[in-house]
Amino acid sequence: MIQNLIIIFFFFFLGYIYRKLKIFSENYSKPYIDFIMYVGFPALVINNIYHLKFTSDVFMALLTGWIALILNILFSYKVATLIKLDKKSAISFVMVATFANTGFLGYPFILSLYGSEGLRYAVIFDNLAMFLPIYILAPILISFAKDEKSFKVDLKKLLLFPPFTALLIALSLKPFQLPSIVLKILDMLGSTVIPLILFSVGMNLRFTSIKKDIKIISLVLLIKQILLPLTVLTILLLLGVSLTLPWKVAILQLSMPPMVLASIFVIEANLNKDIAVSSVALGIILSFLTVPLIYYIIENMV
Repeated sequence: MIQNLIIIFFFFFLGYIYRKLKIFSENYSKPYIDFIMYVGFPALVINNIYHLKFTSDVFMALLTGWIALILNILFSYKVATLIKLDKKSAISFVMVATFANTGFLGYPFILSLYGSEGLRYAVIFDNLAMFLPIYILAPILISFAKDEKSFKVDLKKLLLFPPFTALLIALSLKPFQLPSIVLKILDMLGSTVIPLILFSVGMNLRFTSIKKDIKIISLVLLIKQILLPLTVLTILLLLGVSLTLPWKVAILQLSMPPMVLASIFVIEANLNKDIAVSSVALGIILSFLTVPLIYYIIENMV
């Protein structure tokens, strides 16, 4: 585990150092991200979903993910009101305390800790229990922050988002036998994603307003990266659920740092940008401690 985590941190730190030393300019990260989103991610999704075996545990883990997110929204909003945040800041708090970076950070962590089979479950969880919920729930939350009486889910944007489109394509292809050359191409393209993801995340890492909002950000990360996954784990154990690999992956995915897309929603809605951006940045750094901790608890203390 330690060796795999060191490899993850190396690619991540390499991107950060290349930007700080100005070996690559800040604009260099865009081509990486475009390649990931439009080429690498779709190939990885299609390849993994095509080989994924859907079992009852997979469906139950996805359902549990949805329930956990909805309950966490209610809990984190209550915390935000207790610390007397205004409505815009409270919704910003809820967004980054609930939605996890299950793609850009989840895929590398899951692959390193649970291997290629675990990655298949990470892909389906990312798409159906995190990406789909944020596109449906974020407009509702944002409308609440702005006191709007209506909200709009952009279904076109959702369906045309490359990884989600790839998921639909992969599901439609499952009944068919794909040629081995196609699978090999998908595998090779997908294998480029993990190092490029980590490198681009490192290049885009920013630390703004962390000191000013450190108490709020600390609460966000405590809820997001510790309380949420451990609460779900505790409830599953109390219910006597056998923690098969889909369940383990789901719990670990819930422990990932705040989602970058959540911060983008916050920024575009003109809510509290500082809380969102700083929570994402500090959460990424802390994930190198918290994710292994949750993994250790799952594997050794249950």
